[in-house]
Parts: sequence; C-alpha cells; structure tokens
Amino acid sequence: MSQEKHWNYTKDIVRTSISGVCAANPYLKYIESERVVYNSHSPENGEEKVTVVSGGGSGHEPLHLGFVGDALLDVAVAGSIFASPSVKQVLSGIHSKPSKKGTVVVVKNYTGDILHFGLAIERARSQGINAGLLIVQDDVSVGKTKNGKVGRRGLAGTALVHKLVGAKSFVDGCKASLDDVMDLGQRVIDNMVTIGASLDRVVIPTVHGEEKQDDSDDEDEKIDELGKDEIEIGMGIHNEHGIKRVSPIPTVDQLAETLLAYLLDPNDKERYYVDFDKDDDVVLLINNLGSTSVLELYAIQAIVNEKLFSIYNIKPVRIYTGTFVTSLDGPGISITLLNVTKAGGDEILRLLDLPTNAPGWNSAIQSSDWKTLGEQLVKEAPEIHYATSSIKLDPELVKKILLKGCEEVKKVEPKVTLYDTVAGDGDCGETLLAGADSITNSLRDNSIDLTDAVRFFEELGDVVESAMGGTSGGLYSIFISSMSSFLKQQEKSRGAFTVSEEDFADTLEAGLKGLQRYTRARVGDRTLMDALIPFVETFKSTGDINKAAQAAHDGAESTRKLAAKFGRASYVAEEEFRRFDSEGGLPDPGAIGLAALINGFVSAYQS
Repeated sequence: MSQEKHWNYTKDIVRTSISGVCAANPYLKYIESERVVYNSHSPENGEEKVTVVSGGGSGHEPLHLGFVGDALLDVAVAGSIFASPSVKQVLSGIHSKPSKKGTVVVVKNYTGDILHFGLAIERARSQGINAGLLIVQDDVSVGKTKNGKVGRRGLAGTALVHKLVGAKSFVDGCKASLDDVMDLGQRVIDNMVTIGASLDRVVIPTVHGEEKQDDSDDEDEKIDELGKDEIEIGMGIHNEHGIKRVSPIPTVDQLAETLLAYLLDPNDKERYYVDFDKDDDVVLLINNLGSTSVLELYAIQAIVNEKLFSIYNIKPVRIYTGTFVTSLDGPGISITLLNVTKAGGDEILRLLDLPTNAPGWNSAIQSSDWKTLGEQLVKEAPEIHYATSSIKLDPELVKKILLKGCEEVKKVEPKVTLYDTVAGDGDCGETLLAGADSITNSLRDNSIDLTDAVRFFEELGDVVESAMGGTSGGLYSIFISSMSSFLKQQEKSRGAFTVSEEDFADTLEAGLKGLQRYTRARVGDRTLMDALIPFVETFKSTGDINKAAQAAHDGAESTRKLAAKFGRASYVAEEEFRRFDSEGGLPDPGAIGLAALINGFVSAYQS
C-alpha cells in the first residue's frame, strides 16, 4: 500500500526538526551538540524539584520533545530515527537540569534505550546524582509466554506516564521526593495496557536522495508491506511484526471490539495484565500512529468509547484523543486504558488535569512570554567530570592485565566472527576487537587513570561504550560503571584503601548486580551472561581466580548445547547450528569472547 514517498532533505532531519520544535516554543533551551532539549521555565525552587528526563529514538513525535514543559518533562534527549541516544547524550541531559532531590528517567522497554539510559544513570550515580529508572511496558499484543524474558514493549501509554510523573514532581510546590515520583510512575505503569493496529508500514524519510537507512533498535525489523485489503494488529512503533493480519479490513466497529478484547478479556491469560473491576475509574487514550486523519481519529474514539460501555460497562472518566506517540507516518492507531482507581485514584485525575505548557499535551503559552524570553540555543553542553576517589590500584598490574586480555580477544576474534555470522549479524568479533583496540590505544596514550580505582572504571567504561557501541558495548559498560559506583560507595564508609583480591570480588559482584538490573538474561539463556555469572559467583564464593576463569570457560562452552532465548540467534534455523556438531555445537559468540578476555586477565595476574 505504501507509496514510499517523503520530502527530500539535504540536512540531518532530526537536528533540523529539533530546531523547529524549539523555534515554536520559547520555553525550550537546545544543547545542539548533544540533541538535548530542556525547559528553562522552571519554578523558583527549581533545584528542590525532582527532575524528570526522558528520550529515545526520533520518529515518535511529539514524544519526547513535545512533552518538555512545566508539570511534564524537564529534559528530552533525542536519538536518531528509531535509535537510542548515546550514553554521553543522556548524561548531558541529566546534568542540564540539576536537582538536589534527584532525577527520574523514563524510557520505553526497548533494549537500546534501557542499556544506554541505564548506563547513564550508573554514571550519574557514581558522580553523586540520585537517579531512578522507570521502564514503560504497556503493550499487550505479545503474549506472556513469548515476552517472558524481554517484557512488554512501551507504546502510547508512555505519554500518560510522562504527564503523571511530571505533574507529581511539580505539584504542591515541588514537594514530592524521588521515591514519591518513582512510586507514582510504577503504579501507573503497572495498571496500564495498550494495543495498536495499522494499515501499513512506516516510510523512513530520505536525506539528499540517499537510500533510507535502518538505524533502529535491536527489536526493529525490515518487514514486507501489507496487502491492499489487509490490516495488522499488534504492530510496535518501530515497524515490528504484529501478532496477526486480518483480511479483508474489518469495519472500525469490528476492529474496536477485537482490540478491546485484547485489553480486557480476563479469559485471555496470555494478555490479561490489569484487572478492571466494575466500579473502577478508567482513562481512555486514543493515539494516532502518524497519518490517521483527525476526522477519523475522533470517529474511532467515539466508536471505541461506545464499545467500552456497551460491552464492558466502562465509562471513561477522562478521554484523550490525538497524536501522542507516533511511528513516523504510520497509518494506524492505538488504544490505551489506565485503571485510575488501582493506580492512585483521585491523585491521578488531579495530576492529569494539572495545566502544562508542553505542546505535546496542550498549548498554554501566553503571548507576553514570547517577548520576555531570550536566546534559546545553548552553544555548549554542561561540562561533566569523572568521579574521583582515594581508592588505589596497582597501575603496572592493571596495565599488564588489560593488555593481556585485549591480546586474547584479538586471538579469538576470527572464531567469534565465524560463530556470529551464523548466530547473529556477524559483528560480534569486530565489536570486541574494536573495544580491545580502543583500550590498548588508551593505555599507550596514558589517557586512562590507572591509580584511582573509581576514575579508572568510569574512564574504562566510557572507552568501551564509545568504541563498541550497540548492545554488547552497553552491557560491558554498565557492568564496569556499576563497579565504579560500588567503589565510590565503599569510600564513604571505609575511607582510603588499596583494592585487594577480596575487594575486587565484591566489586565484581556489584557490577553483576548492576548489570542484572538492565538485562533479564541469566545462566542458560545463551548469552555472555553464561560466562560472566559463573566467573563472578565462583570468584566470590571461593576466592580462587583460576577456578573462576575455568567457570567462565565452562559456562561459555555450555552454550553449545543451549537454545537461544535472546537476540537474533533465537531466530536461526536448526540446520545452521548443525554445521558445528563436530566441535560440540555452535556456542554463543559473546560468551566465547568474554571467556577469552577473562582468561587473558587471569593469566596476566598470575604471571
């Protein structure tokens, strides 16, 4: 159905679009180098207010930039189209609106967003900033069995979360604490469900005649177009597969009944996430995925509203209809229901009704404000310093360990690349090699502090994340940064000390716990965690670094017999795996690479 037709741009469409958004809203300040936008119209006691930060890939406008304003978001961070912003961008956003109480970061449940925003939070914590993460999960299309590890995707309910946590942080003289805002946000997420449907795929805009690029998160896919008389139910906001196609296209009445059943049928045990009891107050949000006309959108809302009452005896106490969370030019809609009673009752309604000047929710900018507000463009990003400490390392030993580990990674790279060519997209070996080369170069340039343990791990995490990128870079960096955060906390209770083997075991354990907050992968899921978890746990329990290295090796080898549950390997046909029967099966490339890295570290430490 799609005609693959868009305006043709000669400049970066994301940066150009942000400039347009800021030109239309005098309250916004724009840190151009980091694609960060923040609200300059703060209350007098602004630093006493919990800061609310969100962001993600572009292409979902007015999310997230359109939700920056009083009683809503304080800061939005924009990535490329359908791709998460970098850790550096997010950290810049966190620093752009300092708060004595702390910062709440809201993301949708996609791997790239969780890893990059999560790592930024770990960095912020190590720098003394109190920060918490809210992960929006409102999609019901993918059943509980299939999404058991990954969880539900974040869809249009994100707009409601933004409005409610933003209002909570702002109302009553900004008296809410970080825990107050986090608790409110989690209650909203836990009591909200969304389902979408679309007539066709999304078209990525063209820049200067170039072919459109797929620069999306791990979950995003290039998918064939729908037929002329076909509709898809359950599509995500990055062109992901839905759960089924329906042909011929049903009437809107029929579609409304089908979609509401996914949200409200208690007999559908795979998708029934929220109880809606007879007397519960409910909010209805009808969202335009991009190219549904306003005329049709309000007609769909009226039909959905009628079906809610006639079938389920639900009469919404608030109805929101409009363009909140789009998928570029997606010709579809989504329906979100929030159980107000279970999420917080009258407080929820009060916060929803609190006025805001954010145009994504409404427009409340007074004419006088246009004349009084000054220059919007912020030419320099806030300077971010690495945390320091009085906790010491042996610099010569650290250098020797790192160099040997990188050497082992270079040796194993061809095998890792071969394995990943079958089990993934072929870049795992190159990604690990890029990380190893960057660490080696940093050591040669003396650009990493090898004496201050806290600063060392912060700088090392930055080097790894910048060089490797993607999911694996995020995983390594979160692990490393969590170690830095732990040591900084240790300094507060113990003062100055030199890291011993026992201290390092505790630090590794803290790094693993930090990483496990951002990934559900565990031993047996055929990921690098099959090597990392045995290494950390064995070292912690035995204090024997050789046994720990052997446990990492054994864990990596065990993946030859495991079925993949995460990433692209979960889609590979069984016959592809049989090519490696002679060596015991096809292992997880990331686990093999990590085991080699650990082996290098340990051999250097023992020499």
